[in-house]
Amino acid sequence: MKNRNVDLVNGNIDSSLREYALPLALSFIIHMVYSWVDLFFVSRLGASAVAALGISERIWFFTFAIGSGFAIGTSIIVARRVGEGNFDKAGETSVQGLLYMFSFGILLAILLFVNLDPILNLLGISGEVKVLSKRYFEALFWGIPFNFLIFQINALIRASGNTFYPMLILITANVLNFIFTPLLVFGIGPFPRLEIYGAGIGTSIAQIFSSIIALGVLHYKFERIELKLKYFRLRFDIFKRITKLGMPASLQLIAVSITSMGLAANANIFGTEILSTYIIGLKIDLFVSMVIFAMGASLEVITGQNIGAGKPERVYLYHISAIKQLTVLLGILGVLIFFFGKYIGYIFISDESIILELDKYLKFAAFSYIPFSIGIASIRVISGAGDYFRSLLIVTLALICVQLPAAYVISILTNNQMGIWFSMVMAIIFFAIIGFREVKKGKWLGKNV
Repeated sequence: MKNRNVDLVNGNIDSSLREYALPLALSFIIHMVYSWVDLFFVSRLGASAVAALGISERIWFFTFAIGSGFAIGTSIIVARRVGEGNFDKAGETSVQGLLYMFSFGILLAILLFVNLDPILNLLGISGEVKVLSKRYFEALFWGIPFNFLIFQINALIRASGNTFYPMLILITANVLNFIFTPLLVFGIGPFPRLEIYGAGIGTSIAQIFSSIIALGVLHYKFERIELKLKYFRLRFDIFKRITKLGMPASLQLIAVSITSMGLAANANIFGTEILSTYIIGLKIDLFVSMVIFAMGASLEVITGQNIGAGKPERVYLYHISAIKQLTVLLGILGVLIFFFGKYIGYIFISDESIILELDKYLKFAAFSYIPFSIGIASIRVISGAGDYFRSLLIVTLALICVQLPAAYVISILTNNQMGIWFSMVMAIIFFAIIGFREVKKGKWLGKNV
């Protein structure tokens, strides 16, 4: 089978973007389905279990933010080296990134295990939801280091210009999760009935096996990224460069995580039903957003390779092409979600009061898709050039400084959860405006990575 690398430096702008982004979009959707598997089976255990899963996944997203952030940092460097044609340095950076990520994953898992109870208290989670949240997340700890490896390997393969194999790796992980989760949740056959704890164990098992498969794919299929034995020695100068890019990348995603957890805590003020509404609504919302994230991740690699090849003018063309293509697609998806999105909710829950509130949430969310795509496309161009501090500032300003306080103040003053949904849309529009303006200013060009 061919490596299916896409020529992002010389190829046609529109078609090469679609060719590269499509498998990546499918990969991101598969990753979202990965978490839907747990929600699908756990929802059969009741509303408290759904809320607990949602809270645990907000914390899980925190680990995802750190892991994928450092993976992004490594991939930006590798993409630049690939664009320059320096494959030896690309391979060396890749190996150092793998060593870094696995070690860091072990450390983070230990830290979260020790501090899980205080984190749940900080979020205002108590009672049955807190007990179930702890059970689920305690099972997820085992998979964190291996999930970090998957983040890193998939990012490295994408940096070389290939999005097909990362898609296959995630399909494998999803299939394994779908097999093990129901067996352990409901105690089918010789397996014990572990309920929500079993959902976490099933996910961890899938991550461990998938990381081993991913390592094999990277080693045997990609000549641009060779895992040579001589590279397996600590290079702190490379760690420093990865950290320099990875830290702000992680902080950017952590800002998203903090916002999501803050909005969940805000929703919890209005009761478990509203919290469950937000959790399920976010699942549906993020399913649509996977296309946006895929395009953004594509632009990151495209920017790195084209700057490395000395063709920065192509970056601007890709940016506009991404916005045009996303606007058409998300306009259609937005209409479908506005009118029919609530019916997806029946996959997870049958409570009509939650479905009614979900319909209100999605009618607001549908108006945020296009501006969100503009914002993401813009900050990913900036970060792909290595200017992650600029993109971090944009995200922090829009989410932490605008969305979170606005959601709390408006919802409390009106004594209505609709204030949360309204503030989300307004903050995303603000995010789109400042992101697009910063790309046009061009101050992100010329960053050394």
